[in-house]
Amino acid sequence: MSVPGPSALGRGVVVGHGDPVPSAWSGAPAVVVDGTALVDPGPVVGALHEAWAARRPVVVSLGVDAEQFRTPVPVTEEPWCVGPRFELWFDRLHFLVWANTYDARGGVDPVWWWARKAARLGAHLAGNESGDIVLPDGTGAWVDGGPRGPMDLGAAVVHRETVELGLLRAEPGTVDVSAELAPDQLAAVTHGAGPARIIAPAGSGKTRVLTERLRHLVVDRGFERHGVLAVAYNKKAQLELEERCAAFRPRVSTLNALGHRLLGSPRVLDERDVRRLIDGLVTKRPPRANTDPLAPYLEGLSAIRLGLRDPEEVEAERDDVPGLARALAHYRQALASEGAVDFDEQVYGAIERLLHDGDERRRVQAAHRHLLVDELQDLTPAHVLLLRLLATPALDVFGVGDDDQVIYGHAGADPSFLIDFAQLFPGAASHPLQVNYRCPVAVVDAARTLLSY
Repeated sequence: MSVPGPSALGRGVVVGHGDPVPSAWSGAPAVVVDGTALVDPGPVVGALHEAWAARRPVVVSLGVDAEQFRTPVPVTEEPWCVGPRFELWFDRLHFLVWANTYDARGGVDPVWWWARKAARLGAHLAGNESGDIVLPDGTGAWVDGGPRGPMDLGAAVVHRETVELGLLRAEPGTVDVSAELAPDQLAAVTHGAGPARIIAPAGSGKTRVLTERLRHLVVDRGFERHGVLAVAYNKKAQLELEERCAAFRPRVSTLNALGHRLLGSPRVLDERDVRRLIDGLVTKRPPRANTDPLAPYLEGLSAIRLGLRDPEEVEAERDDVPGLARALAHYRQALASEGAVDFDEQVYGAIERLLHDGDERRRVQAAHRHLLVDELQDLTPAHVLLLRLLATPALDVFGVGDDDQVIYGHAGADPSFLIDFAQLFPGAASHPLQVNYRCPVAVVDAARTLLSY
């Protein structure tokens, strides 16, 4: 089988159902996208994602009109109904069908649309052994639709993401990291393409790995800043990352600030105003000495919105929040009427907007192609869902964390998100950091013994 272009690019082809398969793909496995696949897209999306990530050519046999899954589908359920593992199947299906495939529907000669799009930006179509296009400076180049990572083709490569941004900039190719790093740190920093999980115990240099990975993507590999975002858990961590990366100024944000921007930067209420709103919506039990009657409601609202839990279940498991489930909708309406959010609503409201507005979701996803996430073990279900909505369809997340540390368990944080990382972000590689540079051997051994129990 001789697929057009270098075999390392792993390009597939889309044909209409019943159309002849071009001879270049005569030996490639076929994936059928038909009415059955639209009803239950999971298996087809899984097969296409695996082939795309591994750069294995496939034949996509299209038995339905592609318009049926082109438009992002609005999801009308409340965020607490869908959970952190919710899948935007059609978002992913649309991407995977077209990301790295020729179009041969109708039995026509295969068309590589990424080359056509590059030509609209000023390149010249080539379609020969030296590349798909000729750049304005005369350089022949291939336009890559696969996972973004180092490619050694002996020729220039322009990535699909760059073309989508209206640019014609070739990738720098294989580059060396100038920072002095231990072997395990270097492996994480130079991870090739796709998602990666970095298990980083205390003292193993996780912040250094995170900053050097940022530098490697933005400076060494030339990823566009518009599509790369580092996510810090809190403001202190954000400021530390920004200080360490001041020389190249990547995009860095906390999760709450990210949600706040997605909502249009509304006013954020302080706790006094939050209590004022809640106080007018619930019937509190008779006061008792040394108790705060509103604190349980604050906790309950967090359990629902950050833990993505059923309001009725949260109310039922406690004896100090009567009317909580009923008050949730009224409380959120009160926030909206004031044009404001509270701390948790920044995340919950952003999730709701991304679910409900498919067009806005696709627009926002273009600015979050590559996410680097710190302290992943402390993320709540709502945080994980927000990240997955943003990272779809490629789900390219570089997640750093320590499954032996969970600080915010009261809000639903769960180390299983780090342990099951490859289920949340398919095809993820694992790069554990194994050396503790902060503590003496005796301390490390004692901690290991304690944690093992």
